[in-house]
Amino acid sequence: MNRSTGPAAPARRHAAGALLLAPLAGLGGCAPAHDWREVRSDDVGCWVMLPGRPAQMTRTIHLEDLKLEMTMIGAQAGDVSYTVGGVALPDGAEATLQRALAAMRTAMVRNIGGTERAARSVRVTRVDGGGQPLGSVAGVEVRADGRMREREVTLLARFVGVGRHAWQAVVLGTRPDPEAATVFLDSLKLRR
Repeated sequence: MNRSTGPAAPARRHAAGALLLAPLAGLGGCAPAHDWREVRSDDVGCWVMLPGRPAQMTRTIHLEDLKLEMTMIGAQAGDVSYTVGGVALPDGAEATLQRALAAMRTAMVRNIGGTERAARSVRVTRVDGGGQPLGSVAGVEVRADGRMREREVTLLARFVGVGRHAWQAVVLGTRPDPEAATVFLDSLKLRR
């Protein structure tokens, strides 16, 4: 729950969501084909398949009362963006982790003026530095429909966390290819 009150609170919440979404539009080139490659990012703390040459950036975001640095990697295929963002939390409390994950999810859906159409539980693999599986952690995958830049868009995203780290893997665009979205989302492996 956002603890901010007063007239500036909605603007702050919207601004935080805008920071989560704004980088999606500019990452990567605009190649219509998928040129899949595995990307290993120590900065984000994950391995993932991206459909083109990756770009990386770090932004300050606000998740409720948490001010965090989110590092993102992503690529674009046509008008669809594929992005993974990760944050380090101030403590390892389960309540902090769950609050951050809920705020990430809410911000992404709110940014497209969207409505969640579906949600399901997923498992995301953890790996060591050599890629050996270390088990898996629970996450949630959502689908939402909304609008961005006067276009109808679909958001497919996974939100997952462990300890002091939280991630969001996001597919966003007009009519994302379901098979490509599955390749991307299923390829996410956590390295923390």
